[in-house]
Amino acid sequence: MIQVKKPIIIVGTGRCGSTMLHRLLARHPDVGWLSPFNEIFAGQAWLSALSNLYRKKVFSDKVKHLSFFPKPFEAYAFWEHFLPGFSRRDKPRTADDVPGEAIEPVREAVSRVLKAQRKTRLLVKVTGWSRMSYFDKIFPDALFIFLEREPRSVISSWVQAGWLDVTSGPDSDRWQWGEVPAAYHQIWKELGGVPVLSAALKVQLDLDDIRRNAALYAKRCHTLQYEDLVLQPKKHLREITGFCGLAWPDEFARLLDAANFYDNRNKWKNYLSEDQGNLILEFFQRAETAKLRGQYAISI
Repeated sequence: MIQVKKPIIIVGTGRCGSTMLHRLLARHPDVGWLSPFNEIFAGQAWLSALSNLYRKKVFSDKVKHLSFFPKPFEAYAFWEHFLPGFSRRDKPRTADDVPGEAIEPVREAVSRVLKAQRKTRLLVKVTGWSRMSYFDKIFPDALFIFLEREPRSVISSWVQAGWLDVTSGPDSDRWQWGEVPAAYHQIWKELGGVPVLSAALKVQLDLDDIRRNAALYAKRCHTLQYEDLVLQPKKHLREITGFCGLAWPDEFARLLDAANFYDNRNKWKNYLSEDQGNLILEFFQRAETAKLRGQYAISI
């Protein structure tokens, strides 16, 4: 059985570019990861051997990103299979939420996934609540990569995605994201309580949780901006691999040379008006001011 050492866990708000980073790092020859097959057949680790198809040059990127292809995947159902409650949305998951009796079984399951792929390091992506202290309880030497992105781009992407309700307000029965600090709720109302502000509120809660956990594990957490990554991909991926203790093989460098990156900092303007963009920025500025004044309070 492979001992799972220093798993690499990407965290972010969702719609922050984490899928791109996940798929880039997944091509590193030393890392293994979860695929849609692990999502559907959580107990069948042998299917992870098919994940090596993702590294084959015979398949185009278009084919590799089809829904049925064994590509890098968030695989919440895999974690939920071994760790009931992992994917709850109504409050951050912490170390106290880890079922003690599930720790060894999930370690063994991950070990079998790595063995099937013939890899030595695990790469994971989770978005929303960070679950950093949760993962630390299972993997005490885990390394974290926190990817941030400009908020208007995040909100625009969330609104366009449409597969998860982030626009229903905190006063609605459809709000899924748990307790909201009174100061945030007041800011949301004062600015009009419109759908883009509900999405901003959800993202702010995620960021608070991620930043709080990143501070707890500062020596094991590497933070970077999505915009910096796409403008200087090789520079920042070198920093990430160095932080993770991964080599920089020529084959990986060549893959990065062949990848397409483009500056999409203003793409949000295709979907949001300038007024909406300014409203989003004002919400985040006011929320940060409230925190600095000590008005932020929420039970964890």
